[in-house]
Amino acid sequence: MPKILFYAGTAFCLFLALSSAAEWTRQMQSGSVAFVAMHGVHVPAGAASGWAIVVALLAGVATAAIFIRMATLLAARNLFGAFLALFCVGCAMIALGWLLLLQARMVILARTGSSDSALRSLFEMHFAGYMMLGYFLSLAMLALRPYFSIQASRVLSALVFFPLPLFFTILLQEIFVTGSVAPLPASSPALLVFLAVLALLFFSIALHCIRHRHLFIEMTNLRELLDSRVDPAGRAPGRPLPMGGGVAFDS
Repeated sequence: MPKILFYAGTAFCLFLALSSAAEWTRQMQSGSVAFVAMHGVHVPAGAASGWAIVVALLAGVATAAIFIRMATLLAARNLFGAFLALFCVGCAMIALGWLLLLQARMVILARTGSSDSALRSLFEMHFAGYMMLGYFLSLAMLALRPYFSIQASRVLSALVFFPLPLFFTILLQEIFVTGSVAPLPASSPALLVFLAVLALLFFSIALHCIRHRHLFIEMTNLRELLDSRVDPAGRAPGRPLPMGGGVAFDS
């Protein structure tokens, strides 16, 4: 992948880790859900909200590029996991794009002085998009677990198990426990743990990208990944490939 896209994706992974940690801290204090353009039940109409939406969209694109590169490196060993990761990343980007466009519409309505009753239906759609984004992001993390178990540490490969069960815990709480039609539920322990795990995961992924940047920047020869015994450079059969090994079938 291009160097600019790689370093941007790594930087935005750190940015998402810090954002998740900041959201965790904010929810510990206020107890409400907010995402980019929403703060409680009020939508700020300033220029900062528009720039926040643009930055969030760029962060999503750069981070998705990192995940797609991981999926391509996983394809030689686990083709199903690679396709599942690509599907989940694509769905997460669609959910993020729809969510940010919805927030842009909410900012426009707030600037025109619309009442809270006019925004209530958008609040409901916003929360549904928020949950959809969390679902596909959790599923993408789980689909990339074979890659993390090969190239990363055991701690990182174990952490990707947590977002999806935590998401279903939050969903079940909203269905059976909350019992409210308010568009923004109060924060729960499961949501706080979910945000903490996401912050730790994105921070670990950023460190992994820096440590193994040759896997992302260098060109990938699919023939070498599929059959490491075929080595045009004349290395011995047992010697590792330039891509770091551990991806081919006979590693």
